[in-house]
Amino acid sequence: MKKLSVLLSILILFSLVLAACAKTTTPPPFEGVTIQFWHVYSDAPGDALQALVDEFNAGNPYGIVVDSLDQGSYSDIEDKVNAGIQSGDLPDVVMAYTNALADWYSVGFVADLNPYIDDAEYGLTAEQQADLYPHLREAGSTPDGAWIAYPMTQSANVLVYNFTWAEELGFSEPPTTSAELKDLVCAAAADNAAIGGDFAGTGGIVYFPNTTNWLHMLYAFGGKELNAAGDAYDFNTQEAIDVSMYLLDLKKEGCAWQTESYPNPEQGQRRAIITMSSTAGAPYYEAAFEEANNDDIWGWIAAPGPDGTLAVNAFQQMLGVIPSTQQREMASWLFVKWLTSPEIQARWIPASGYYGTQYSTEALLADYAQANPVWESGVRLAAIGPSEPQTFPAWSSVRRAINNFAAELYNATSQAEVEEILARLTETANDLVKEVSQ
Repeated sequence: MKKLSVLLSILILFSLVLAACAKTTTPPPFEGVTIQFWHVYSDAPGDALQALVDEFNAGNPYGIVVDSLDQGSYSDIEDKVNAGIQSGDLPDVVMAYTNALADWYSVGFVADLNPYIDDAEYGLTAEQQADLYPHLREAGSTPDGAWIAYPMTQSANVLVYNFTWAEELGFSEPPTTSAELKDLVCAAAADNAAIGGDFAGTGGIVYFPNTTNWLHMLYAFGGKELNAAGDAYDFNTQEAIDVSMYLLDLKKEGCAWQTESYPNPEQGQRRAIITMSSTAGAPYYEAAFEEANNDDIWGWIAAPGPDGTLAVNAFQQMLGVIPSTQQREMASWLFVKWLTSPEIQARWIPASGYYGTQYSTEALLADYAQANPVWESGVRLAAIGPSEPQTFPAWSSVRRAINNFAAELYNATSQAEVEEILARLTETANDLVKEVSQ
């Protein structure tokens, strides 16, 4: 009887253990981890981004919760992160320009994503990494190989091109070389000179001598900002001389001119056959053509160089992870990975107007591209690049310096003066590197 009682007790205990196990589920690996995400979007794009965050919070299998906060402009975010470095009030994921992320990385406040991207369980496969446009890893990596900025989307400085007007002038295809570009813009300038009146002196390309536009044209001429070794700035190159002389020639021939403000109204009025703009400016060009009652077909093209090189100046909307614990950093990476996945990216792009960062995103946006021909004209440009060396030391300061030197170059009167300006720019840029290294 005693043995039966003991056996019965064991069976009851075993049943209770099984019942308890049946009711217990393994908690998600990041259960209870809440990360904060600072971004720059408000209004309709902000609502669309928040909807994606809500979807992640409701459905991710990790138990991660994301608290997303609109922090205003990119400048506002930079100010708040800089203040947070002193106070400790920092997010886990931050949207910022690459040069800002590089500055924060240099003082230990942005994490290297390589360990997370290469993680066997939570990282990206070799196929997923190969799906990323080639220039983007380099754009987000420091000279020592740390991957500090991961692309959410991208935009680009492009040539805004009036296809209809060009065809009327006898140019059935966009220019493929800088010589063809000159022929086109000079033909448009001559066309408007014949009209006379307020149209005289207009018609060609509107060129503002600033950093973005000068570097864009430099890329088309095969130039770059760094020397062959990639360890110092070097603007005193043949490519930089050639592009500066080319722009001066367009100005001298009356084929390049400047407007008082953004040139989209002038392009809508057929006072410019080409302007230079970010692809993010599409709504303003659409409004300009509509206001001018102009039904011309227009879109984006790359800048062509002497040998047929095509280039844009590509900009990325980058995400960085702030160092914390390994668990929080991995949770942050998992959110970044999800938000930038092709499927989610293809849903975010129509709300933001930007471009994807992966080849597979293009196929998912085929219907959107067909319905939005201007946007579609930039899809193939998004993969071209290149991008500015935003992770190279002192780039923020060097970029500001180029703005001033670009204006000097556009007012030079000889090649000798151009070479002297470029030599000073090179010296200034490398002096700025020395300052941040001290």
